Amino acid sequence: MKQFALVVFLACVAATLAAPRLEADPAKAKASQEKLKEAHQKCQSNPATSVDQQALKALRDGGEKPANYGAHALCISQNLGWQNADGSVNKDVVQSRAEAIFGQSPKLSEIVNECTQPQANAEETAIYLTRCYAKYSPRPSGAPPGH
Repeated sequence: MKQFALVVFLACVAATLAAPRLEADPAKAKASQEKLKEAHQKCQSNPATSVDQQALKALRDGGEKPANYGAHALCISQNLGWQNADGSVNKDVVQSRAEAIFGQSPKLSEIVNECTQPQANAEETAIYLTRCYAKYSPRPSGAPPGH
């Protein structure tokens, strides 16, 4: 249940009702969500990257970023291959995984370009990347609009 909460949390962080959506392959989207859950579990098992679940819920509900949130986001991003060990964005991996879910399209390329913009440091880049992913990713079944 905690893993599902993370998927819902990531979808809630930056999603808006007006965000453009691409049509996802349901099976591939589910597989992507499973990879995200696995990365979250791995990062939660390390005290250096673990984040309190209640703090994540509070963030989803509009609260402050929890302690260690940047380290947690970077851990997830690196485990998914979105960022390299040095914190740089691995745009090719992001693009190929997005294409596997949505297929190729000019809109998808725009979204990948938007989501892979480097930020001030590796942790901020990871936070931006995961929020951007949540903004455009398919919502879990039963999630309310905007979440």
